[in-house]
Amino acid sequence: MLVGLDFDNTLARYDRVFAIEAKKEGLVSNDWKGTKQDLKNELHSAQNGDKIWKKIQGQVYGPSMHKADLFPGVARFLLRCKLQGHTVFIVSHKTKYGHFDPTKTLLRRAALDWMQSKGFFDENEFAIHRENVFFATTRREKAGKIKSLNLDVFIDDLEEVFSEDDFPDIRKILFSNISKDTHHDVVCNNWSNIENSILGEITNKEITYLVNSIYKRPINSVEKIEGRGNSKLYKVSTGDMGSIVLKDYPDLLNDPRKRLMTEVNALRIIEDFNQTPKVVAFDEQQNIAFYEWIEGIHLSNIDDNHIIEALNFIKNVQNVKDKDSCELASEACLSAKHLFDQIDDRFKKLSLVDNQDLQNFLDTMFQPLWNQAKEWSEQRWPSGNITSDLSNAMQILSPSDFGFHNALLKDNKLFFLDFEYFGRDDSVKLMADFVWHPGMNLSNSQKSIWLKGAFEIFKKDPNIHVRFHAAWPIFGLRWALILLNEFLEGGWQKRVYANIDLKNQKESKLKNQLNKAKDICRKIQLENMECPYV
Repeated sequence: MLVGLDFDNTLARYDRVFAIEAKKEGLVSNDWKGTKQDLKNELHSAQNGDKIWKKIQGQVYGPSMHKADLFPGVARFLLRCKLQGHTVFIVSHKTKYGHFDPTKTLLRRAALDWMQSKGFFDENEFAIHRENVFFATTRREKAGKIKSLNLDVFIDDLEEVFSEDDFPDIRKILFSNISKDTHHDVVCNNWSNIENSILGEITNKEITYLVNSIYKRPINSVEKIEGRGNSKLYKVSTGDMGSIVLKDYPDLLNDPRKRLMTEVNALRIIEDFNQTPKVVAFDEQQNIAFYEWIEGIHLSNIDDNHIIEALNFIKNVQNVKDKDSCELASEACLSAKHLFDQIDDRFKKLSLVDNQDLQNFLDTMFQPLWNQAKEWSEQRWPSGNITSDLSNAMQILSPSDFGFHNALLKDNKLFFLDFEYFGRDDSVKLMADFVWHPGMNLSNSQKSIWLKGAFEIFKKDPNIHVRFHAAWPIFGLRWALILLNEFLEGGWQKRVYANIDLKNQKESKLKNQLNKAKDICRKIQLENMECPYV
């Protein structure tokens, strides 16, 4: 197969570079965050905006080209093309010089140098032939070149390219979040979907190749582990090191949280406890990591000693060095406002989903309860922490998604897994999430043991009891909305990415998740907001 790829904004990602250059020029504030398109929209609304935009384009595509990133998922796609024997061509619409660039940097040379630095032409990496890279001055010229190459498929972020008169009758994949017309055959908003569309589901042979690209050990076998959260997991049997786990994290365009490095860094700082897997190797570009294989069993029956062991682990985590240097946990809730805003944001996204059952639940059950619970909570929350963040001294280190759903029992000792969301947070969130998590199966007395033990661990926090009671129903409602993530396209894509067998089970899966969310709301209504376990 002959595969054609656009370059700018398809392979090379410029969001971060545009932000850097705009801040350097004083065009936006230092805390500004947004995409290339966000910046373009903002600058075009200013006086002489078009000229300013062209000037910054000249800087980004020229002297600052080396700062561009490879789009998440491209590395995997190119490696699989190489392994399957497909020939890759790059055809880019790129002029000789950039707009208003005083350095007169050759844009095409800058692009080739960037490709070189990313391993495009390296036989040990992507192995694309340099003579397979073409630049065109106009879109029409680009379409003509694509036609002359007799390609089977072409991927571009601009639908206008496909609408050119000379564009050939081949498979056209639009890399975009939106589609303006029908000149394409498929639209994909991430490279994982592009990869599956062109190359199919990854095979064990290809997994072995990817493993060996960063882990130079003989591989005996690869076994997919089904049904694990948002990441793909494989058990890899090596010739001399026993078994290891390959963790293939969700596409960063679906979920921009840097789960891989968060987990790697977390496991490294707590590895001395000998209750977590050791880090073996990782590759940020491929978004994969290898961890020690723990030959344990999932807990089918939880007893009180397991609760005590979990509490001891949390206590030990608080004693790691350099706690203040750790990043915030994913979706940290350091104030009432943080927590309320998270629920409002989730509610807003779900309210846009075209599903009548979901909308009935949100309108008739969730929203009235949310309005009531928010008012109830605000009246009880410590006034100094409603809008102001919890002080650093009162923040804790939290594994975040912590519980027995992410634990294995080996030789009567618990090993804890999954630290993708690890970081600084409010102890109240850790305490409440442990009890509310739908994957946990605790008795009421075990919930009480957990909460009593956690209050003791974090007793230096003078407001912890008041804050916990005020937050209790709110974290329950937050979990009700988390359960509905699969109704969102990105949430469903992450589930299917981790477990392809779910692809044909969407309707039943969504119904099940909605019923769980309803159960949480009924529980809060029944308990009249109060936590019954303390």
